[in-house]
Amino acid sequence: MIVAIHQPNLFPWLGFFDKMRQADLFVLLDCVPFIRRGYQHRVHLKTPNGPRWLTVPVIKRNLFGQITKDVTINHDEHWQHDHRRSFEILYRRATFFDEYMAQLGKLYERHDDRLVEFTIPGIMWLRERLSIDTEIVRASRLNVTGVRSELLLALVQAVGGTVYLSGPSGRQYLETDLFDAAGIGVLWHKLSPFEYDQLYPPFASGLSTLDYLFNVGAAPWWQEKEERVNSR
Repeated sequence: MIVAIHQPNLFPWLGFFDKMRQADLFVLLDCVPFIRRGYQHRVHLKTPNGPRWLTVPVIKRNLFGQITKDVTINHDEHWQHDHRRSFEILYRRATFFDEYMAQLGKLYERHDDRLVEFTIPGIMWLRERLSIDTEIVRASRLNVTGVRSELLLALVQAVGGTVYLSGPSGRQYLETDLFDAAGIGVLWHKLSPFEYDQLYPPFASGLSTLDYLFNVGAAPWWQEKEERVNSR
């Protein structure tokens, strides 16, 4: 069984979902420290002046070292209204905006306290729109310990995985000898940037999957864009 693991980011980019669809089980890594300037609470949207951050504000007090699942949303800021207004301004001319915005808007009717209570439903919503049926579990519910490679290996073992599908950045830190010793194979995933119909040229890559969904719909990009290389 192929297992992939990633932090529960805000409306992640296509590579996140491409890796998900190639796995049999996908673990949302919510038991590691929050990355303040990462993608767990922010993502890029396309504007006429280039990519711009869409951010869910979080309570910054004691944020350093806080575990992702415990990070709290700052509701003193009117971020939900601002997000919906941004979508309307930036994507109302997109081909599939009307089809998906009403559904997306329901996520913003929630008043969740913790960040993951918003980002994980967002991931699940995008997963369903893209017709990806990979099973998803949260790492915090698997009761494993460790850091970096040890933690990733323990998560794969906890769900009965036989192969770990890593993102390309894993080549820089993953201790593959630990996986070898445990009899767990390693595969490397990569989705190379590719152009699709997009508002406001020139084309920008690495945006939220919302950009793809609003502009292209749920078209299966993977028919020609798949890249997965065995580490052996």
